[in-house]
Amino acid sequence: MRTDVSRLSGDVTDVRHEVAGLKSEVTDTRQTLDTFIEQYGRDREVAKAQAELNRLTTEWHADFAQRKHTRALARGLVHTLTAQAVHRNVVNTATVRACTEERLLLEPTYWLAPATMAVAVRFRAEEDRGESARAHATALDAAKANLFFSLTCSRLGNETEAAAWMDLYLQSLDPDELGQEFFVVLDAIASKELGDEALGYTRQAMSRWNQERLTFSTGARRVAGKSGGTQLESRLLNLRSRIAENQYMALRETCGDDWEALRDGWELATVPEGTLNFLRRTFPDGPDGVDSPVSYSGHVESALERLINQQEPDEADMRERMRRLERVIEHGGDLEAANRAHESSLGPDAGPVTFMALLDRAVFEPGEAQLSQPARRMAFRAIWPSMEGVAKRFTESSRLRLPRHITLVVADWSCAVPTDPKAMAKTNTLVDELATQIEQRTQVQSDAVVRRWPRVCAALGVGCLTGSLIVPFIDGVARWFFATLTVCMFAWAIWEILSVPHRKKRVRQHGNQLRYNSVTTLSMALDECEEFFEEWREAMEQMPSLTLWGGNHKMD
Repeated sequence: MRTDVSRLSGDVTDVRHEVAGLKSEVTDTRQTLDTFIEQYGRDREVAKAQAELNRLTTEWHADFAQRKHTRALARGLVHTLTAQAVHRNVVNTATVRACTEERLLLEPTYWLAPATMAVAVRFRAEEDRGESARAHATALDAAKANLFFSLTCSRLGNETEAAAWMDLYLQSLDPDELGQEFFVVLDAIASKELGDEALGYTRQAMSRWNQERLTFSTGARRVAGKSGGTQLESRLLNLRSRIAENQYMALRETCGDDWEALRDGWELATVPEGTLNFLRRTFPDGPDGVDSPVSYSGHVESALERLINQQEPDEADMRERMRRLERVIEHGGDLEAANRAHESSLGPDAGPVTFMALLDRAVFEPGEAQLSQPARRMAFRAIWPSMEGVAKRFTESSRLRLPRHITLVVADWSCAVPTDPKAMAKTNTLVDELATQIEQRTQVQSDAVVRRWPRVCAALGVGCLTGSLIVPFIDGVARWFFATLTVCMFAWAIWEILSVPHRKKRVRQHGNQLRYNSVTTLSMALDECEEFFEEWREAMEQMPSLTLWGGNHKMD
C-alpha cells in the first residue's frame, strides 16, 4: 500500500503540473484572442471610417468643389489691380461677365456667386443687373452679402456706399450670435478704414444693442428681485481690494460675528477705485487717445479674405465629420483617443459669441480677443454705461451696509462705537470706562476672597478624628497612611487660615493683567475702527472720480 500510495502521489503531482501548464496555455490563448478581437474591432472601425471618408470626400467634391473656384474668382474681382486692369482695357468686361454668370449658374444657392456678379456688373455700368444680383445675394444670406458689399466698396475707395452697406449689415446681425469675423470687422471700423460714417453707424448699433440688453436686464432684475450675478459684475468684483488676514486683528476680535458683514461692505466700497485703476492701466492715455485717424493697417483685406474663405454651415458640417473620421484613422480605430484628439484640435473661438461677451473680452481679456487698441477703446465706450451702472450698484449696496454704530465686546464688557470718524474722536473715554469696570470687578473679586471656615472646620474635624480614633489603634502601612492624612488635614486648615492675603494678591494681579490686555485691545480696536471706516468712506467717494473719468465717453 505504501508503494501504491507513493506512485499515486507522483501521478497526482504530474497531473497538477499538466493542469498548471494547460491553465497557462489557456490564459495565453485567451489574451491572444482578446488582443485579436480588440485589434479586429479597431481594424473594423478604421475600415468603416475609411469607407465613410471616401464617400464624404466624393460627396464633397461633387457638392462643394465649385465653391473653391467661386472664392478664387471673388478674391480676384475685389482686388484693386483687377479694377485697374478693367479700366485700362487689359481685361475684357465680357470675359468678367461670362465668368461671374457661369459661377452663378453652377452655384445658384451660394450667396458669394451673385455677390461676385454684383461686383462684376459695376465694370459694365449695368445698374439694373447689379441691383438684381445684390438682391439675390442678400436673399440667400443678408449679413454676409451686406458685409461683402461694404468691404468691397471700401476697398475700391467708395466710403459713402461702404457706410450704407455697413449700416445694413449691422441691422441684420443678431447681437447674441456674432460671428468670429466681427472681431476683424470691428478692427477695420475702429481704425477708420471704412470712413467716419461707417464708424458712426457702428457706434449707434453698439449703443442700441447695449441699451436693449440693459432694458432686458433691468426687467429681469425687477422680476427676480435681484441682479443675478452677471459676467460684468464678476469682473468688477475681481477688481475690488481684499482685506489681508493680518489686517484689523483687534477689530476682528472685538466685533465678533459682525466682522463678515463689515468686511464684505468694505470690499464692495473699493470696486470703483479698483475699476478706475484697472482702466487707467488698460488705457493709459485715456479712452480718446486714438480717436484721430490712424495709418492704413489692412484690416479690410483681412476681413474680406476671412469672409470669402468662410465655409457655409453645410460645408462646415461635412468638413467637421471628415476631420473626425481622419482622427479615427490616425489613431488606428481607437475611438476614445480619436475623440480626445478631435476635441483638442477644435479652436476655442470656433462658435459665435454674444455682444456682451465680445465687449467683455475686448476690455478685460485683450489677449483672447486679439483686437487692436482702437477697437478696444470702441468696445469700452460701448460697455461703459453698463460698467458705470454696476459700479454704482455696488457702491449703493456698500453704503446700505455701512452701520451707524458697531458693538465692541472686550472682557465681557460691550460698548457702542459710532462709525463716523468725527464722532469717533469722543470715544477715548471708553478706554477709561473699561479700565474702571475691570478695576471694580477685580475689587469685588478680591473682597470676595475670605477665610473659608467650613473648609477649616472640616479639615480640623477630619484631622482630629483620624489622629485620635484611628492612628493609635492600627499598625503597619495603614497607620502611616492615616498619620499622613492627619498631618495633611491640619496643614490644610492652617493654609486656609493664612493664605487669604496671597489669594487676594493673585486675584489683583490677574485683574491688573486683564485690565492691561483689555485696555490695549480696546485702544487698538478703536484705532483700527477709525481707520477702517475712514477708508470705507474714502473708497465710496471714488465713484464720482470713476464717473468723471468715463463720463465723457458714453456712446452717442
